[in-house]
Amino acid sequence: MFDEVKGFAVTMKRLFRPNVTINYPEERRLMAPRFRGLPALRTDPETGEALCVACGLCARICPTSCLEMHVIPSEEGDRELGEFILRAGRCMFCGLCSQVCPVDAITMSGEYELSVMDRDGMIYTKIELAAIGAQLPNWWESGSGEFDGVPDAWAGTKSGKNLLHIP
Repeated sequence: MFDEVKGFAVTMKRLFRPNVTINYPEERRLMAPRFRGLPALRTDPETGEALCVACGLCARICPTSCLEMHVIPSEEGDRELGEFILRAGRCMFCGLCSQVCPVDAITMSGEYELSVMDRDGMIYTKIELAAIGAQLPNWWESGSGEFDGVPDAWAGTKSGKNLLHIP
């Protein structure tokens, strides 16, 4: 009998707490500043050309082999990026490709809504990844590239609990 009363007391105590769920997709949760979503290609803001130097390090370091790169030799003896394919269904969003890139041409975006009706929709080309990368702010324009602190929206929740506190 006492156990039922204890269980009912816990239920009544939690009944009047505010909701923690959100009405997705009308409301969207604020993602962490270092959230790793879909990899994206950066372009030069002045010329619009891809920053990629076609070294192939990103494709070699990828543990799931989701990156495929086709290199075209140029007349000057340099390498040009011909085709860049990302199979997002294989990607585990580890971020190794962005860490190994010597010119910061590939970065992890905040793109996380990847559901499609067809498996072919999970294959992204160079043009699609560059369009995602064009939406991202450049780290060299935002400051020193160091951590700028916690966003104001993360300072607390409606119930006053700090989101950064780990019990």
